[in-house]
Amino acid sequence: MRGSLRFPVRPAAFFVAMLPVALLAALVGRLDAQDAVPEEQPAPQPVSVSVEGEIGPEDAPAAGRLTTEFFRCYPSLIERFERPDRPAPRHVTIVFKQQLRVPAYCTGDEITVSAAWLRSNPDDIALLTHELTHAVQQYPRAGRGFDKPGWLVEGIADYARKVYGPERQPGWRLPERLSSRNNYDDGYRVSARFLEWLDERTPGAVDKLHDALSRGEYKESLFEEVAGKPVADLWTECVAALSAEAREEDS
Repeated sequence: MRGSLRFPVRPAAFFVAMLPVALLAALVGRLDAQDAVPEEQPAPQPVSVSVEGEIGPEDAPAAGRLTTEFFRCYPSLIERFERPDRPAPRHVTIVFKQQLRVPAYCTGDEITVSAAWLRSNPDDIALLTHELTHAVQQYPRAGRGFDKPGWLVEGIADYARKVYGPERQPGWRLPERLSSRNNYDDGYRVSARFLEWLDERTPGAVDKLHDALSRGEYKESLFEEVAGKPVADLWTECVAALSAEAREEDS
């Protein structure tokens, strides 16, 4: 059975109120002449979503929860990861397919999800958070000296799932500790845990890596520029730090 659900724009889900300068002045008491008055920023554009494809009655609950997750997390993803020269889509289409070999994937402004996967894993709604991150990333193609490692692309998406996904994600979490069997370029959760640790160690590191990917200027040596060490050395430090934390918690 095929169906289509279209959810109208919800400006309230993505709106920033701006107080007039005069009102701010009244609240503060006065504006010193030497203080510059900040320019008002345009309100963010609203976002919308439609759900289409092979949707049976048994898929309606998942469609509703995906829609809720879209409006909950997508504005935050745009605020964090959108770049002026690579605007994120304001309308996203979620397409249900009954037969799909992966849980979900993103192509531009369209996210295809496995109906069977969501029926078997009804709590895995945050897979949409991961895919919406890809919708915002919009990295240029690799080539001509630009490296776009898949592990970093997927690591940032799972990092975003951890930061901006639902607080409770049964059956999914980043590893608490890492070992020599892992490596920073394993992708997905392992890479996301490394990036989470790195951003705690060096605030802003993930944003700088993302910016470089967005500009088509990423190179592995960027880790040394951002965090002071080659990525392999940072990984060694990360494994040791997480192991030490785990030992303290176990004692």
